[in-house]
Amino acid sequence: MTISKPFIILFLLTSLNACSQVDKQKYLESIKNLSEKSGIEMIVIDEAEKITTTSATRFVRRLMGSSFIDDPIQSDIKQDFPKQKTVELPGVSFLVDHDIIISTTTKLNKIFAYRNCIAFISDDSFREDKKQTVSIIHSADKYNILRLQETSGGSYIFSTDSLITKLTILEQKYPLDFIGVGTDWLLVKIKDNPKDWEDFATEILKVCPNEETTAKAFAEALKKDNGQTTLWWD
Repeated sequence: MTISKPFIILFLLTSLNACSQVDKQKYLESIKNLSEKSGIEMIVIDEAEKITTTSATRFVRRLMGSSFIDDPIQSDIKQDFPKQKTVELPGVSFLVDHDIIISTTTKLNKIFAYRNCIAFISDDSFREDKKQTVSIIHSADKYNILRLQETSGGSYIFSTDSLITKLTILEQKYPLDFIGVGTDWLLVKIKDNPKDWEDFATEILKVCPNEETTAKAFAEALKKDNGQTTLWWD
């Protein structure tokens, strides 16, 4: 029996379509599962994957240890803290090329702002493939990023709440965008250029002191970088 060419083509197209439907169902199940665990809607995950051209994963950070003098809890438990990020947080993450990470973060924020989704750089470490992590959380309050990351002062010994208080006071005078947020660093940019760059520099230095510079020199650097700077507490 001879099988006609049109029949073969139809058979192949039908088979490809069936495979495509199966793959799509698997994909939808995958992002549905991620959505229910991360708190980010499927439509946001799907669109963000298209924008970043990579698959979404859970938003994670490192386990934060604590130390207390005269701890009222007496225990012989000694915990080893993992070097990797293991604490799963509400949100999703994407690996993005370093060269486009800020523009990608800006694009994600513009697209998802109406859904109260905030995108930010959540890891500033460099990988061998030169990719960094952009994360998305669902919140109308950008300070919740700091709360989730537990951003604090490191050796300056101040808490997340204390930092939020300092930033809130600063933003009464100079509103900021949070481009990146880590456990001990922030990448910020002023929303509108200040009339007095030196005064802006002085206010930033109140939040993040730097003995290696002056307000005047820092003001010049801020102006050159269009009001963008990294605040870091070691």
